[in-house]
Amino acid sequence: MKKIKLLPIIAIVFLIIGVFYLDFDNLSVYKNIKAYILIVMGVSTLGFSFFNPEKVNATKK
Repeated sequence: MKKIKLLPIIAIVFLIIGVFYLDFDNLSVYKNIKAYILIVMGVSTLGFSFFNPEKVNATKK
């Protein structure tokens, strides 16, 4: 059985909630600040989930 990673799922949930919070009639920053924060958190979490620090080994040469 393949191990399911939790971080990408959390990132996708942030993105989905952020898109649902957006008011598409008025995309101003002050009206949609919560949605923009959730979308940025989702994108950054998704980016960090693809970076696997276990593969980076800076101690060996």
